[in-house]
Amino acid sequence: MIKFSKSKNCMSVRFNNRKSVDSDIKDNVVVDYDKNGQIVNIDIMKIGIDEFKKILKTTSLKGAISF
Repeated sequence: MIKFSKSKNCMSVRFNNRKSVDSDIKDNVVVDYDKNGQIVNIDIMKIGIDEFKKILKTTSLKGAISF
């Protein structure tokens, strides 16, 4: 599921419902991992709605998007 928070200027891509136990942070991107090292979630901070809309135009995941 892909979510966008206008108030936080953050886009989140959730890959599954497993619990995050570790994270890597680089610049404005946070990648969360489960206990097996698999990616659980990716957050992109400080992304505006215009950038988010550009991403939507280039993906086929439009049905999985939540505002």
